[in-house]
Amino acid sequence: MAVPRASHTATQLPGGRVLIVGGCVVDHCDGTAGADSELFDPATGRFTPGAPLSVPRAGHTATALIDGRVLVAGGFSGERLPPLAGAEVYDPASGRFEATGAMSVRRAEHTATRLRDGRVLIAGGTNGTEVLAGAEIYDPATGRFSGAAELPGPRSIHGATLLADGRVLVAGGQSARGTLVDTAALYDPATGSWRPAGRLDTPKYKLAVASLPDGGALVVGGQTADDPQARLARTERFDPRSGTFRPGPRMSEPRYKISEAVVTLADGRVVISGGRGVDTYAEGALRALGTVPGPERQFPAAAELPDGRVLITGGYDDRTNLTATAVVVRP
Repeated sequence: MAVPRASHTATQLPGGRVLIVGGCVVDHCDGTAGADSELFDPATGRFTPGAPLSVPRAGHTATALIDGRVLVAGGFSGERLPPLAGAEVYDPASGRFEATGAMSVRRAEHTATRLRDGRVLIAGGTNGTEVLAGAEIYDPATGRFSGAAELPGPRSIHGATLLADGRVLVAGGQSARGTLVDTAALYDPATGSWRPAGRLDTPKYKLAVASLPDGGALVVGGQTADDPQARLARTERFDPRSGTFRPGPRMSEPRYKISEAVVTLADGRVVISGGRGVDTYAEGALRALGTVPGPERQFPAAAELPDGRVLITGGYDDRTNLTATAVVVRP
């Protein structure tokens, strides 16, 4: 990439290019977030400069909309600055970011999940001083955010995914700085309400959640304490029929800081990156694909390419030194 970055996003556009947005762009993520974007073209294998953001962002969300645009919401504009409430939309037709409505509160470390009807559910996060239970919904037709029912409790740095039945599963996270949770909740767009959805095997955050073809979800890795040694190699399976979690297979290595590093492919397989290698999950089994060239990757971003390959970009190593390198994996 043009610059090293971590805590950025990678989103596939119509036609197959991938939009890389923001992130921290200085080693140790010390004070500086990126206000630029890049485009990866799988036909050439090259990155080219994209349009600038209206404001620097790291720890934001980027959500592909049904019409091909990308909603970029919240995040930090600097390491010691409060989060942003503003959002913007990237239009691949014009190649520019355009203004859109603002969220009701400042948010970072939240989740954004596109619903079946094209709206986007924004859940939890932090406003810089406290963890949020609030949620809101973005409507691409109006370009506005509106209030949604609150989560059963506050959480940030959690995971979320859209299930096959149209509900949204939210799992793990922290309810206050240093206070981790093992709870999960389901949002039903039909009723606009949340309900509890079982418990994880342990309180954890900095995990990822991916949908599965059978209607369930896979909870991947995470961290059980503010200690790099507390990262997990475990996975869990969520069963929407019983509303419970059960143990899944172990990964080839412990992984955390992977919110943007786990991708469900069009064929239903789950590709898990982050750390030093890549695993794939299918039909109840995990397979290690081997070591990825370059450094260990924490807070990288991954995206599926049109031919089923996966692009993995950036991240930082165990000393929080950034990398600009990217790799393409053939699952």
